[in-house]
Amino acid sequence: MQIILNGSFKTLKIASISTLLDVVTHLEKELPAKHLITEIKLNDKVLESNWLQNAKNIYLLDEDKLEMVAESSDVIAKEALVNSKKQFEYILEDFRKIADMFRLDDETKANTAFAQSIDNLHWYLKILEDASLLSGRNLKDITMKNKNFQVFLNELSDKLEEIIGVQTNKDWILLADLIEYELIPRLTEMNSIYEYLRI
Repeated sequence: MQIILNGSFKTLKIASISTLLDVVTHLEKELPAKHLITEIKLNDKVLESNWLQNAKNIYLLDEDKLEMVAESSDVIAKEALVNSKKQFEYILEDFRKIADMFRLDDETKANTAFAQSIDNLHWYLKILEDASLLSGRNLKDITMKNKNFQVFLNELSDKLEEIIGVQTNKDWILLADLIEYELIPRLTEMNSIYEYLRI
């Protein structure tokens, strides 16, 4: 089987029935420390980002061509953190627009956008946590305004529950005020995370 890892050819004789998972598991042992496989091409076709979930169901033949890219987890973490900072700015801007929408009596559109922004915020926090772990740091070590990050997250969760309660009561002006004057400033405090992670 022809294998190319970061531009270098490797030879691997595979069993008559081997899966992508078998081959990747074997090759991961040869990777430098703290390196992860970030892209795989099988017979010149780039596999989707969830390839690992399906790797045990992808069978390989000896005549197949496998190309892989492996990168340092530090590089991956830095890239993820830089991208998450941009995403964070978009989330803040979205919440500002949503507050304005609630004030302009466009509550149907505002409610849809608000639900999407809450989902985006949860996704952002997950990416932030994964990226910090890849970089060898722990978000729980961060202190923001004399508060541990976990305490901050708990308070943020409580504030979101309060805001959702106001949304349920359909008090759109109060909801807009809470988003603009309480939620956004609280979220803005998270910029200190990037100072801690040196981004």
